[in-house]
Amino acid sequence: MSNTLEKFKINGYLPTIGIECHVQLKTKSKLFAGVSNDAHLVKPNTLISHICMGMPGALPVLNQRAVDLAIFAAFALNTEPAKFSKFDRKHYFYPDLPKGYQITQFDEPIILGGNVQINADGIDQTISINRAHLEEDAGKSTHPEGKDYSLVDLNRAGTPLLEIVSEPEIHSAKAAKAYAHELYLLMRYSGVSDADLYQGNMRFDVNVSVSKTNELGTRTETKNLNSFKNVEKAVEFEIKRQIKLLEDGNQPIVQETRGWDDAKQKTFSQRSKEESHDYRYFPEPDIPPIVLTNDYINKIKSNMSILPNDIRGALNKYGLTKSTTDTIVENMVAGKFIYDLTKNSDKSVVKRIAN
Repeated sequence: MSNTLEKFKINGYLPTIGIECHVQLKTKSKLFAGVSNDAHLVKPNTLISHICMGMPGALPVLNQRAVDLAIFAAFALNTEPAKFSKFDRKHYFYPDLPKGYQITQFDEPIILGGNVQINADGIDQTISINRAHLEEDAGKSTHPEGKDYSLVDLNRAGTPLLEIVSEPEIHSAKAAKAYAHELYLLMRYSGVSDADLYQGNMRFDVNVSVSKTNELGTRTETKNLNSFKNVEKAVEFEIKRQIKLLEDGNQPIVQETRGWDDAKQKTFSQRSKEESHDYRYFPEPDIPPIVLTNDYINKIKSNMSILPNDIRGALNKYGLTKSTTDTIVENMVAGKFIYDLTKNSDKSVVKRIAN
């Protein structure tokens, strides 16, 4: 084990974290239906169609803008889109999934590889991306307190998502938070998503395990975290909880899906974790594969916006503090404005305006 990893150990245990991020794409309509994609401030079950409802004979049609945004995301993640990708059916049975399956991408996604660069725990780190795939969202179930029923709102059913899956290369709660925040900036700057965490435009699932050996430990997945702080706190709690279980030796760590209780600042068990074979994937018969040409990819690339590291790099020579640069990058309008200034203004002018 490298000296770098040794610094992340807690009581001899190395935490390992992988993060899955669901990004709502900035399209006007849903992924497979000509229905508005903006479910904000509308009544439940009003943004639906026969396709969203999974009615017999309903045929989905792929939203081309969603593909374009996935290509932007590939470049933001320091890679290129796959020239061939396809859709699959992922079967599970929840009340908010009328079809009984989700249209997603399984073995041939639109993005393979890439990385996100962060600075956390005092060191620069590069977190590799395993894959990113297009898929439709399910609806939303709510459970009124004190009632013996649940409510289902299908306005989100069919919302276009890009699920970005990191490699398990994160080893601290601070790095997990930094990765989630940098992903947020990348998706905003590239125009892929509004990335409004309050509205659920980005949601994080964190996989956490601890181990004293080179073998990964049993992992848990804490789902639907909607803030960078919650990502950090959920990882912190899971690391401590798992180490305590192993140290006490009275019960094993269970591979399971967990939720986050923000009021109690702790995770809680939800259900046993499914494996891929539980979903009975098979190719989606109603949507043809996505085949991208070099000309099409280059056309999208020519419209690529500047990214956070472009601004950081341009401001390096102005002697600004890291805090000032971070503040500028955080505000996308200011960031792009000052980046333009660096190309045609005096150094003193740029520094004064930046400060």
